Amino acid sequence: MALQRRLGLFSAALVVVGGIIGSGIFFTPAATAAALPSATWVLLVWALGGLVALAGALTYAELGAMLPEAGGAYVYIREAFGPLPAFLSAWMNAGLISSGAIAAVAMGFAGYLGRFIPLGAVGGPIGAAAITIVVLTATNVLGIRPGVVVQNVLTIAKIAALAGLVVGGLVLMLGPAATPAVPATVVASPGLAQGFAAAFVAVLFTIGGWQQMNMIAGEIRDPARNIPRALAIGIAIVIAVYLGVTGAYLFALGRDGLAASAAPAADTAARVGGAAAATAITVAAMLSILGFVNVALLTNARVVFALGGDVRALSAAARVHARFGSPWVALVLLGGWSLALLLATRGSIGTLLGGVVFADWIFFALGAASVFRLRKLRPDAVRPYRALGYPWLPAFFVAAGLVGIVSAYVSELRMSLFGTALLAVGAGVWRLAAKRD
Repeated sequence: MALQRRLGLFSAALVVVGGIIGSGIFFTPAATAAALPSATWVLLVWALGGLVALAGALTYAELGAMLPEAGGAYVYIREAFGPLPAFLSAWMNAGLISSGAIAAVAMGFAGYLGRFIPLGAVGGPIGAAAITIVVLTATNVLGIRPGVVVQNVLTIAKIAALAGLVVGGLVLMLGPAATPAVPATVVASPGLAQGFAAAFVAVLFTIGGWQQMNMIAGEIRDPARNIPRALAIGIAIVIAVYLGVTGAYLFALGRDGLAASAAPAADTAARVGGAAAATAITVAAMLSILGFVNVALLTNARVVFALGGDVRALSAAARVHARFGSPWVALVLLGGWSLALLLATRGSIGTLLGGVVFADWIFFALGAASVFRLRKLRPDAVRPYRALGYPWLPAFFVAAGLVGIVSAYVSELRMSLFGTALLAVGAGVWRLAAKRD
């Protein structure tokens, strides 16, 4: 039984937005401000991140329209470079990148939830995070429609909240005595090169996720038209939101205030509208984080599904539920492994996730490089959409990915080395699986 094409342009575009806007925008601008010497540099690195995301989306739009199958970059890498690189992309995705992100972000949601209700009855934050993963996995097993309805509601809510923050920043800027609050202690930034590397890694982490819509390409109606449009619309919304929110942070708090803030969204909201506004933005952060967990389960399970169709030892992962039409085994595997990581690490995997940004961007860049390889291998293939600015824009994205990988090594050497070792283990697993096939 095959997956059904049930999603239109609106839902696809919101999956793009929901896959990007998670928890990052609520804390990474503080990291970029601490790393860079001025507000101008902070806005510049975020603008560069937006340009990188746009270049990647336009590149992936060609690939998604040409190969509208479940799995996204896994499929492109497989068709362009062969089964081993594709397997390694799925190995890192399911084994650490997406599953680790699901576990960590669910833990972040539980931390926010604990501010409003006691969590002792469910085992504390870890118990609440575990329940979150189980409930959202079950919701997505019921079919893509329930999962996407949840995603759409959460995405619209967080866009509205962040838009309110931007409007509040503008009101503050245009009002009387509009001077940013700066702490008494000035936060010193490192050297520009080192600081830019650290800030760029933070931005790449925060803008990552737009490619998740491509993972559900096999369930989008009229993919030749809707995939490029959804990517363009979604990226445009995210760029506007991210630049607007970062600008609001900088104006309300100043560069030093932003760098020193542990909760810049709440601090900015408090300055704009008092304690009630700070509470409202905290709730918005909770919804945003919950939305990220949902979209990560929804989309990345399709990578496991695609892998199950290619590797006989994992063929059970390619099963589709007879009633709900969902890749239920893949969802249970991803949700179950995310739960195992959560319990095994007691929720302490945030640092580890920072170290594997390099692995994520290896496969972002390799997926984009597929557009060059496939144009050579399949020059006559039907391409309903061709990447704007080819070959320069795709080449820019690949180059930015390489810079991101190097930056990750500069800022998180130990964890990047761990991720490199995990890749080597994946190659060994592939050889064993290939022998069985």
